[in-house]
Amino acid sequence: MRQADPPHHHPRHRHHRRHSGALLDLIREVLADGRPRTPSEILTEGQARGLFPAGYVVENVTNAIHGYVGRKQLRGRKPFAVQDPDGRYRLNQIPDPWPEPSSPLPTRSPSHEALAALDVARRTATGADPAAFERAVCDVFAALGFVATHLGANDQPDGLLDAPLGALGYRVVLECKTAVPGKGVGLPNAAEPARYREPYGAERCALVGPEFTSQPVLLSELNVHCVSAWTIDDLATIVNAALNPYELRRAFEPGFAEDTLADLIWERSHGVRKRIAVISELLQKIAGHEQHIALAAKPELAAHLTVDSAMICVNEWLARHAGEARCERADVEAAFDWMTQPLVGAAVWADDAKRAIVVTSLGLSAER
Repeated sequence: MRQADPPHHHPRHRHHRRHSGALLDLIREVLADGRPRTPSEILTEGQARGLFPAGYVVENVTNAIHGYVGRKQLRGRKPFAVQDPDGRYRLNQIPDPWPEPSSPLPTRSPSHEALAALDVARRTATGADPAAFERAVCDVFAALGFVATHLGANDQPDGLLDAPLGALGYRVVLECKTAVPGKGVGLPNAAEPARYREPYGAERCALVGPEFTSQPVLLSELNVHCVSAWTIDDLATIVNAALNPYELRRAFEPGFAEDTLADLIWERSHGVRKRIAVISELLQKIAGHEQHIALAAKPELAAHLTVDSAMICVNEWLARHAGEARCERADVEAAFDWMTQPLVGAAVWADDAKRAIVVTSLGLSAER
């Protein structure tokens, strides 16, 4: 197990620019691993990683992040960072005390089609052809797996998104708004897409524009009419993360998509996927050792690796090496299910009752 290191992303995959100051983007990159840091530590680490210019001082970092958090809270929005009582700043997510798995979690890269559609959407968002922007937005979502239909005529929504998820499928009404270059969409009518919800059999509604001003007022309108607001930067987030229609369902809930997308990205790297990977690696090491010891006795006398015994072993290791990290029963059950999948082959069930497993990938990392 390796301790969490600041992630290094290819420039194409780095979090896009969301805020007026480039310094905020750099601060966010330093804080990306979730560990709290003082402004001085943020500056020192950022300079060591070549992110901050040599002329930056601690006051630059302090003023930028303190002012940003205050502005976001004033608008009723979720800032990407929060300040702990001890004065340190961290990402505005549930802290993740778990170590990193030895093998990095698998990631998805954006498709060429999605990146191309995003470029067109970015250009047309402040252009003179609203229909071109509508088509580009539809193309972005189509490249992510939606069945996107451009409409745009009078008394029609600008587009429809259908998530082809069988019994979990859903439909989204799209309303797209362009703006003058350098300015955001003033106060769009959130009721506009909402009036198409029932006639078109949609569950969700979305407003898409280059960016939105008057955010406190708009946030109230979004909640009243059950509409989500998406900016070009939000489209960049979902394209670069290659999120699929199932993952994106939550992002269409009322409010600003940015706030939910931050949670989705965090959970992908720090949620159940990570815990399953860490537990699997630990069980392969622990069980492999115990199974070798068991050679001294008859196989029928060997201890059974059940969910309960696995929880004890994993939590003992975490207590010694990972501070406050602890696994829950659901985590171990998910790890058992994953390890015993035929395409993974890290373990097999000890019997038909599926109460215990036998680790088969002894001394090896589980296949991914």
